[in-house]
Amino acid sequence: MFEKLQSAAPEDAAYFYSGSADANMERCCIGHLRGDFGRSGEEFWMTWFTRRSTLQTPDFEAELGKVMQAIGDQGVLKSRREMLRFCSQHPEARIQGGWSKDVYGFCMQTQEHRYYLRCFPFAGDYNFYVYCYARPERLAEQHRQYSSTPTAPKKKPGPER
Repeated sequence: MFEKLQSAAPEDAAYFYSGSADANMERCCIGHLRGDFGRSGEEFWMTWFTRRSTLQTPDFEAELGKVMQAIGDQGVLKSRREMLRFCSQHPEARIQGGWSKDVYGFCMQTQEHRYYLRCFPFAGDYNFYVYCYARPERLAEQHRQYSSTPTAPKKKPGPER
C-alpha cells in the first residue's frame, strides 16, 4: 500500500517544473505525466514525456501505475471539481512563486522513487503534472554496484596468418 499524498515543502518547488532543476535533479528525473480533465472537467487525458530513458524500467512503470492508482484513490484525479476540493483542503500545499496562486504541490515517496504532483484545478491549462524521480541515494547505490562489477578482460586479436 502506498502512502497518502503529502503537501510538498516550499524548498521542493523546483521538482514540479521542467527546466527549473539543477543538474543533479535532472539526472534523477525519469520523466513526467501531463494531464487534464477536458472541457467538461470530467474527462481524463494524459501524456507521458520521457526525460531519462535508462531509468524507465519495467519495475518503474509498474510502480508508476500503482502510484497513479493510489493518487486516484484519494480523489484528486477524479475530476477538476474533485481536484479543487482536494486542493482547497490543503492550502499549505500552494506552490509559492508559481505562475499562478492556484497551483498546488504534493509528493509521494516509495523506496525507489519520488513523485511530485502539481495541480491546477481550473480550466484553461493542463490540470496536473506528475514528475517522477529516482531517489538520488538509489542512483548512487546502483552506480557503485555497476562500477564494482568486474568485467572480463578483452582479448587482443592474434596476428593474422
